[in-house]
Amino acid sequence: MKKMKIKLIITLLCLSHSLFAQLDYEKFTGEKGMITFDKEYSYVNLYDYQINASKEDSLITKKLSTTIPEGLLTDVYSEELLNNPKDSVTFEVRMKSRLLVDINTERICFIKYQTRSNSSMSNDKIFKAIRTESNWAALSNSTTEIQLLEQILQDTSVEMLFQFYNYNDNPEFEVINKLKPEVKDKKGVLNIKKLAEVINTNKAVLQKYYKE
Repeated sequence: MKKMKIKLIITLLCLSHSLFAQLDYEKFTGEKGMITFDKEYSYVNLYDYQINASKEDSLITKKLSTTIPEGLLTDVYSEELLNNPKDSVTFEVRMKSRLLVDINTERICFIKYQTRSNSSMSNDKIFKAIRTESNWAALSNSTTEIQLLEQILQDTSVEMLFQFYNYNDNPEFEVINKLKPEVKDKKGVLNIKKLAEVINTNKAVLQKYYKE
């Protein structure tokens, strides 16, 4: 069976903002990297919202336009965001990473994030959106393929995902170096299903690399 490939563009975001600043989520720039999977997609892009950023960056404290996926996410928490006092923040959405992938004729967006209400921080969550033609909408239904991609984003950081792909072994990621042969072929192509399985099976030992 002929292997098909995808190119996964990792865009690293290097911005600095104050607590109350809002990122322009339609204009990400940064250095690009490549990852190859065994499934062919016409477009894949992974963003790290927080790379080289202080802890105050990538925090959403107000409702955004629903013409973009991040705005649809804020729509879920519109009441909480609108109730933020003018001189303080009692609720915020902490953006972590975002994966965009074209499946057939539709673009799927996965956003990993946390919410904070006063001093209580939630666990990581995944918000999904779908774009058909030029319109974005929240996505509630999931295929097996979408579930695999969601699991990979949920259980890894951008850096971990890159290290699984990285041809050269990084001595700082000894566990990932040992697991690579289980998820890659001889050409270094990652298998999405195998990657999801290995990450899930080895969550405990991989936890030390999870930095977001």
